[in-house]
Amino acid sequence: MNWLIVKNDFKRNKIMNIALLLFMMFSACLTVLSVIMAAQTITSISNLYGTAQPPHFLQMHKGKIDQEQIDDFMLGYSGITYFQTIKMINVYGEDITVVNDGKTFNLSDIRLDIGLVKQNEEKDLLLNAKHEKVELQEGEIGVPVILKGMHPIEIGDKIILNSNGISMEFVVTEFILDAQMNSTMASSTRFLLSDVDYGKIEDSVGENEYLIEAYFKDTSEASNFQTAYENANLPQNGQGVTYAMIFILSALTDIVTVFVMLLVSLLLIIVSFICVRFTIMASLEEEIREIGTMKAIGIPFLNIRNIYLNKYRLLAVLGVIMGYILAFFMSGIFTNHISTTFGNMKISNLAVILSLVVGFIVYFLIIVYCKGVLKKLKRVTVVDALTMGNGFDKDSKSIRDGLYKSKALPVNWLLGTREVFYEFKNWIIIYAVLIIAVLMILIPVNLLNTFESPEFITYMGSSVEDILIEVENGERLEEGYEKVRSVLKNDRSIKYFWEYRRVRVNTYDSDDEQMNLYIDCGINSGNQLKYLSGAAPKKENEIAISYFNADKIRKNPGDKIVLIFDGNQKEFVISGVYQDVTSGGFTAKSTYNFYGLDSEKYSFSVNLKDEANIEKKAKEWSEILGVGITVDPMEDFINQTLGGVSRQLKIIVISTAVVGISIAVIITVLFLKLRLAKDLSEIAVLKAIGFFERDIQQQYMIKTGVVSIMGILSGILLNNLIGGKIVNTALSIAGIGIREVQLISNSFVEFVLCPVILMGWILIVTAILMKTIKKYNIISIINE
Repeated sequence: MNWLIVKNDFKRNKIMNIALLLFMMFSACLTVLSVIMAAQTITSISNLYGTAQPPHFLQMHKGKIDQEQIDDFMLGYSGITYFQTIKMINVYGEDITVVNDGKTFNLSDIRLDIGLVKQNEEKDLLLNAKHEKVELQEGEIGVPVILKGMHPIEIGDKIILNSNGISMEFVVTEFILDAQMNSTMASSTRFLLSDVDYGKIEDSVGENEYLIEAYFKDTSEASNFQTAYENANLPQNGQGVTYAMIFILSALTDIVTVFVMLLVSLLLIIVSFICVRFTIMASLEEEIREIGTMKAIGIPFLNIRNIYLNKYRLLAVLGVIMGYILAFFMSGIFTNHISTTFGNMKISNLAVILSLVVGFIVYFLIIVYCKGVLKKLKRVTVVDALTMGNGFDKDSKSIRDGLYKSKALPVNWLLGTREVFYEFKNWIIIYAVLIIAVLMILIPVNLLNTFESPEFITYMGSSVEDILIEVENGERLEEGYEKVRSVLKNDRSIKYFWEYRRVRVNTYDSDDEQMNLYIDCGINSGNQLKYLSGAAPKKENEIAISYFNADKIRKNPGDKIVLIFDGNQKEFVISGVYQDVTSGGFTAKSTYNFYGLDSEKYSFSVNLKDEANIEKKAKEWSEILGVGITVDPMEDFINQTLGGVSRQLKIIVISTAVVGISIAVIITVLFLKLRLAKDLSEIAVLKAIGFFERDIQQQYMIKTGVVSIMGILSGILLNNLIGGKIVNTALSIAGIGIREVQLISNSFVEFVLCPVILMGWILIVTAILMKTIKKYNIISIINE
């Protein structure tokens, strides 16, 4: 009997049941996809790392080294299982020319340091897409896969190296996976050469940079080792990197993608709940007399509830199963970036198990929600149901007439708006769905705007200026600094510039163990950054520390910190805690100059009088200053550093916008179909008393339009109130050095484009749907 009831209901309400099934399916699909992406990101990186074996600690160094001194230190440090020193030949982008189908271009616009290496024997291996160790023949070259998304490089293309009067031609035979340098947020990238070709150019081209690598039984030992290594005065003219930092940089792009997809799937589940509630209540209202009859003959509440619940159980089962299957069919599209970056991996067992668990959770949530809605059956009494046909709105007040206001408002507008305001609950589904559609569109759009904005540089430890100049660490550091300073002082196009130098001092963490602290000093140091608490340092005895450092040493603004440098100790007051994703998130800012300490890096932030000349001036300075000094317009610096994240996020933003608009349109169509069916008698009465079809159409257009405007405005308001909080919660969980961001909105998209597109589509489908009123026959409706 239950099956017969469900079958008849499906026949009677085909469109609504199909719509419900689709929403359940898509919400389950996106939730499962999010879990698959998260699981694949973790397992793919883990599998890549298991084969490639990137270092647990890496110290990059430009200049000469004493290998014997390094070996002695490594052998004397307990816990080390393996260590090696790799020589990398650094060349410049303009030295590398790519010939692609007749097109020729160089890599001069890449801000990453380009290193030429040969394959290692055991660890830190460069792999192909199948996670196999790449072995090249003479004349072949392996190109880092991250460059594939930045330039149109394909297998079979020619790469020509011209450096120090030496010219060599190579054929691209592999895109290599580099476990430790596979992100645009890394400072370098590596091209792989055969041993023969590497031997031909070794010590003849470019500049040597050494990768000093160490491995431990426990990867968490890397942080303590870094402090010991740096304090031993071993080679360190370059970035020091730990295993945790390598992992976070590798996963950043996919972490952001997973977050957006999870957000969209949660919003879709909410839409499904709204639709379920609407259809359940519509069904109960239609069958109120039948419900009263069942109660009158003694059928218990649970039995009556199960008659209706069986349909939603069936829909939920079908929706989750179909969504699960669809998710696996679509997973190839959404995990393409993971496959490209970390290798072609099959869906892991972890992804399958977690997706099954999540699918069950979605089903469970839908059924629990349905049971909650169906509790309303308890409120229905036999008398109300059979005599008045009203069991759910017993407490509803009579609608105030308001027709006396018709002199101030046209009748159609009056009839349309009075129903919206006096019977708002009848239209709440469109209102709620439009709020969700707006959130689905605006939160990802604002997140993308934030990543692409020049202001994002403040989360990378720098102030917002026009041009960023960095003097690379090396033997000619001081010479490069003087050269840059001289050029900037004599250039009249500059409005002002700030200079900073990075030094290393010692302090103590929360366990009273000595740790290194990297401080950027300068008059303007710390200004314009985003502070979680406190402010930039103003006095010489003040210091601002990054969020990760504050967490490590357990200090807050106002607390004192003792810094050890040059054989002395000096007490500083922490002025503020800021956010930084550079250098692993462990940095500090101070106006104190730390006289006597060697500089590890110099940087300059420059503002020009004429912003139109930024690109031109950056190129001019780059040519004057030459090698060893990078000059980047701030916008280009952001684009290249976060380019991978932005490209992936753009795809998701477009997809979620289309989904959001589609949901709003589909729900509006389904709602209006049900509404028109329910309002047949009212429409007949309106026609009978002299209203034309165009009047009735206009009234429904007004009702839909007013509710839509209210929903869109509420969505924009809610986005501004909670959008940032949602993003910040995800960032805190991700642990990338940023806990709070101020989302940067695009006013045109938020207040013009999004509302106009949503309103336009809704009014169009409403107008099309209202044409069906012409088919209504007054006499037949009244007879019914």
